[in-house]
Amino acid sequence: MHCEKHHDIRSGARLPHALLALLMATLGLQATAATALKTVVDKGLVIEGVTVVNVKDGSLSPEMSVVIENGKIARIARASAIVARGEAHAVDARGKFIVPGYLDMHAHPLNAPDPRPALKLMLSNGVTGYRQMSSSPELLQARRDGKLAYPQAPELLALPGTILTDSLTPTPDAAVAEVRKQKQQGADFIKTVGLSAKNFYAAGAEAKAQGLPYSGHMNMDINVREGAKTMRSIEHLGPLEVMLLGCSRDEAPIRDFVQHTHGEPPQVGPTTPAMQAMLVRIIANPMMMTKPPQFESMQRVLDSYDEGKCKELAGELIKDNSWQVPTLIRLRTMEIADDPAYKADPNNRFMPPPVRQMWSELGAQFPQRVSAGNREIFKRFFTLQLRFTKLLQDAGVPMLAGSDTGGSIWVVPGFSLHQDFDLFAQAGLSPLQVLQIATINGAKYLGRESTMGTVEAGKNADLVLLDANPVADVANLHRIAGVVRAGGWYSPAALHKLQAEALP
Repeated sequence: MHCEKHHDIRSGARLPHALLALLMATLGLQATAATALKTVVDKGLVIEGVTVVNVKDGSLSPEMSVVIENGKIARIARASAIVARGEAHAVDARGKFIVPGYLDMHAHPLNAPDPRPALKLMLSNGVTGYRQMSSSPELLQARRDGKLAYPQAPELLALPGTILTDSLTPTPDAAVAEVRKQKQQGADFIKTVGLSAKNFYAAGAEAKAQGLPYSGHMNMDINVREGAKTMRSIEHLGPLEVMLLGCSRDEAPIRDFVQHTHGEPPQVGPTTPAMQAMLVRIIANPMMMTKPPQFESMQRVLDSYDEGKCKELAGELIKDNSWQVPTLIRLRTMEIADDPAYKADPNNRFMPPPVRQMWSELGAQFPQRVSAGNREIFKRFFTLQLRFTKLLQDAGVPMLAGSDTGGSIWVVPGFSLHQDFDLFAQAGLSPLQVLQIATINGAKYLGRESTMGTVEAGKNADLVLLDANPVADVANLHRIAGVVRAGGWYSPAALHKLQAEALP
C-alpha cells in the first residue's frame, strides 16, 4: 500500500528552502492584504468587540468597535474592520454592552460648599450629565468665568437662576422683573417652588416670553391642567397631591377643602443661622412638616382616584408637551423615611458625618412625628404614585430620571439615580423604557439629540460600558464595567479611585 507523506510546518517537518521561502512570502502577502482591508486607528480610544445598544428601539449590534477621538465618537464599525495601533488605547469589551451616559435631570450637587466629591460619585456611577435645579447670581457668574467645569465630573447641562418663591417675588410684577433679571444673568431656565397662583402664572408667562423653560413645583391652589400649559417640566409629580388631585372624582370639593385648610406654604429664604439650619432639615424631609389637614386631603385623593380621569389628564400633558421628572427615589425617602434599609445603606459612608447624623436623627424622628395611621397613608400614596408613573409612561407622557441629590434625606449622589431606575422598574416600566428615560429622553428635553443621547458616530463620547444586557434587565444598568466622559476612559479601577477620593 502506498502512503503519501505530508509535510507541515506546524509539525516541525523540513521543507526545501525554496518552497519554504515561497510559502512565507505568500503568507506575508496575505497578511498585508488582510491588514489593508482594515481601518488602522493610531490615536484616541477604541472600545473593541462591544455590543452597541440602540436606545431608540433596544436593538443590539454585537462585535463592534467604537472609535473615539477628540471627545467625539469618530466611527463605529465591525470589530474585524478596525485595528488599534500606536498611541491608540484599546479596551477589550468583548461580551460587554455600551450605552449612552446616564443623565440625572434633577440634582443639586453644586449646593455643596465643595461639589467635587458629589460629582465624582455621580461620574463613578455612570452619570455623565446633570441638570442643576437650584442656583444663584454667584453660580451663574462662576459658570461665565469657567469655574463650574470641574475635572472628573459629569457635564453641567442646565443651570437656573435663584429659585422663585413668594418671598423673593411677592407680587406678579416682582415675578416678571425677576425672570427678566435671571435672563440677563444667563439662566438656562426658571425654577419655581411655592409660588402662589398669581405669581406662578405671571412668572410662567414671562419665562415663555423670554424663551426660558419654566420648571419646578406647583402649589395646591394651581390646577394641574392649567399649570401644565405653562411648565416645561413638573418635578416630583406635583409634588404630593397636586397632580393626583387631577385624577380625583371629587376634585372640586377636595380643592375647596385644601384652599381653606392648608394655609400658606412655608417660605424659603430665612436669614438667621438658626432659621437656615432649620431650613436644611425641612428640605431634607419636608414630609415631617405635614399637618393633619393635608393627610386628610391625601386620604380623600386616595379614596376617589379615577383611572379614566387620570388618562384624560395624561392626554392633556402630552398635548401641552409638559415633561415629568418623578424623582421616585426622593418621593420614597421622604414618604417612607423610616425604612431601615436606608439607614443601613453602606453608601451613606460617602456623606459627611454631620449629614449622616442629621439623616439618622430625622429617620428616628419620623415615626415619632408621623402617626402609624398617617405613615400608612404615605405608603399607600407612594404606591399610587408608582401606579400613576406607569400610567403616564403607557400614555406616552415624556419623563426624565432624577435623584434630587444634594440635601434630600437618604439620597447619596450617583447611587441614588440607580435607585430611581429600580423604582421605575417597580412601577412596571420595561428595561428599555427605563434606559430611554435615563439617556435619550434627556437629550430630547434639552434639544440636544444631535450631540448626545445615543451611541452614534458624531455624538459626544459620554458612554457607559456594562457587563450585561440592559434591555434584558434593569439590574444590568448597575453593572458598570467602565465609563467614557468627554472621550476619557475610566476603567473599573479608575471608578473605584473616584469613589475613594469622594469619601469624607
